[in-house]
Amino acid sequence: MATRFSHSTRIGARLEVVHATLADEAFWVDRLRTVGSPADTLDDFVLSGDSIDVTVTQVIPESEIPDLARKVLPGELSLVRTANYSAVSGDRLTGSSRAEAAGGLGVITGSGETVAEGEESVETLEGQVKVSVPLMGGKLEKLVVGYLDELFTAEHEHLGRWIAAR
Repeated sequence: MATRFSHSTRIGARLEVVHATLADEAFWVDRLRTVGSPADTLDDFVLSGDSIDVTVTQVIPESEIPDLARKVLPGELSLVRTANYSAVSGDRLTGSSRAEAAGGLGVITGSGETVAEGEESVETLEGQVKVSVPLMGGKLEKLVVGYLDELFTAEHEHLGRWIAAR
């Protein structure tokens, strides 16, 4: 069974500005450098019309992995994250994402919607975490959900700083 998650945040920018930022490869490079680890990489970045496809590899150092998870995962953890963002349609921007842990330990799937609210935008992310470790999967899924909440907060804070600096 998988564990569901949701995360919502207000972005202090118009929807078109959010989309333009996501369509800027330099934003992704800077986000990985600012929010991630030194081993993180931008593996693919494709603009097709107004659609955006991004693939990154994120490395979670062993020192940041909780003790419970280290019992089944010695060393660092590599995650390949893919995300797709649509063109702005009316007052909405939608996206989907997937992250896979190396070695088939788990998968995170999700979708997001960013909605215009005047001069600001509100993003809501929803998804599920599935960890494939017998007897410990549920506990590990809850750890991942907590990590995702912190990660999404840091990523949104970076988005806000990036937009404010432009």
